[in-house]
Amino acid sequence: MMHTTQPERPAASKARVFCADDNPLVTAALQRYVERSPDFDWMGCAEDADELCSEVRSRGCPDIVLLDIDMPGMDPFAAIGELQRCCGRSRILMYSGMVRRDLIDRALEAGAWGYVSKGDGEQSLFEAMRAALAGHLALSPEVRAVYGS
Repeated sequence: MMHTTQPERPAASKARVFCADDNPLVTAALQRYVERSPDFDWMGCAEDADELCSEVRSRGCPDIVLLDIDMPGMDPFAAIGELQRCCGRSRILMYSGMVRRDLIDRALEAGAWGYVSKGDGEQSLFEAMRAALAGHLALSPEVRAVYGS
């Protein structure tokens, strides 16, 4: 996996964040985090990967996509490819409570810019989003511990 391009947005603007997660408590918490942040704007959420792809086609490409692994609809790893085709500049981060090496490998092989554990908290999430926007692989602390990097 080789990522080298930078998002096409002015340096002074806030990065737009879109989330796909079928748990409304997770999306509500993410929305609160993002809306409090000076660096990010909440663009919206979808309950499954099918809705995610449809929403970004109609609303425009987000800078960051937070994508859960365990939800209904399209396979999330297939959704990464679909998002890359329609929104090549979007940085896709897997955001999951399931932190296993095989899932991390699949996500990165599919083209995700990183993997963030839901257990690592708000600060780790923001650090991962900033790293991905800067063109770096973004792994949260729990993910790094499992992944061995």
